[in-house]
Amino acid sequence: MKLLPDQRYVQWLPRSKNAPKQVLPKNPTVPQLRRFSQDPVVRKGITLIADAISTLPYEVYIMDGNRGKFKKQIQAVKNIIEQPNLVHSRKAFTKMLLDDAVVLDAMCAEVSKSSDVNHPIYLYPVDGSTIQMVVPRNYVDPKATCYMQQQPDGMKYFTAEDVAYLQRQYFTYEPYGFSPVRSAYDYIRYYIESAQQANNRANNATADYLVSLGEGVTEEMRKQFEEYFANEIEGTGKIPIINGTSNLTTKKIRDQYGSDTYIKWLEKLTEIVGVAMGIPPEKLGVTTANDRSTGEDQENIVMQEAIKPYAAMMEDLYNNFVIKPMGLEGVLKFRFIFEDSEQQRTIKSKRVVDEYYKGCITENEFRSLMGYDHSDSPYADMTYPQKTATINVDLGLAGGFNGNGVTKDTSSDVPQATGDSSKYDN
Repeated sequence: MKLLPDQRYVQWLPRSKNAPKQVLPKNPTVPQLRRFSQDPVVRKGITLIADAISTLPYEVYIMDGNRGKFKKQIQAVKNIIEQPNLVHSRKAFTKMLLDDAVVLDAMCAEVSKSSDVNHPIYLYPVDGSTIQMVVPRNYVDPKATCYMQQQPDGMKYFTAEDVAYLQRQYFTYEPYGFSPVRSAYDYIRYYIESAQQANNRANNATADYLVSLGEGVTEEMRKQFEEYFANEIEGTGKIPIINGTSNLTTKKIRDQYGSDTYIKWLEKLTEIVGVAMGIPPEKLGVTTANDRSTGEDQENIVMQEAIKPYAAMMEDLYNNFVIKPMGLEGVLKFRFIFEDSEQQRTIKSKRVVDEYYKGCITENEFRSLMGYDHSDSPYADMTYPQKTATINVDLGLAGGFNGNGVTKDTSSDVPQATGDSSKYDN
């Protein structure tokens, strides 16, 4: 493998011709990340993202607008998307890849070409943690080895065309990405330990107060008081009233119940996990809202910060590893269809209406932005001021631009104004 003139690898020694390929070490906490991703709070965030994207509507559209020419090719792409391989449906395939994307930031699929014109490519999900990157990498030859995977019969090597390896995070100093679960790794560990400790506290409750009967109290007297308290006071709601001693004292030995079970600490950790995943912590079902955001605001945050970034990874997968190998790059394109929320539609409507009345867009452009069919009116391709002025002229309205003024009489038998007002005295 040859390097480009401007390529340098400081951390690796140059390989001799017969030297084995070198591989950057994998993250040593992959098993821990897998295990932590099964925590209910983290799993709910992953499920929220995967469920949303696996059911999103999509389209495969023609970029040049010629919609009658590539119907067969579009159907072939849709066949691949709906049935990536002989086993998995689109929904199952998407969920498997997104799980690795969120947990490891390694969305991987093996790309296999087929002779079936109706299904020219098959996609097989691959465990992202098993794919390693070969370094140095040849950036010139598309057939050069880029990835490797240890298999029962030995190491298998792949080119960039054989394996789709997609990430959300990219670095110049590290080929592997950085997932939300890895970002919140330590906090998730703290969360699990706190939850376990809180559970132990709840199941093995310790009394909050220590009662002293004072000096001179015999063991028999202590047992009598204990029996009296257990039988006559506990669970009855009665106020204990005693006599015969002035030395009865109590001392608090534990904090309040809420603090002792670390509820506040758990809520804080949940917030951190939610921030790492781009999901409001209220959506994870543990904390309560601490701001004035509405449910619609939270849905918008989830859509913009969690769903759309991972949906973009799936779009790259289909565009770069399905449509491009089919020779349709620049002709067809895959994209998800995101419906605007009611709040977004209201804001958009006000903005587009304002732009229309200010003359920034034509009526048909306005209708397109709002999702309406184009109008056949002869004025539909004009801006609002142009349309108003043209209608004024066509209808014979004086006053011009805004349509203000009197009606202009265009009949031939009425004399035109010449400046001599005496003609109209009668």
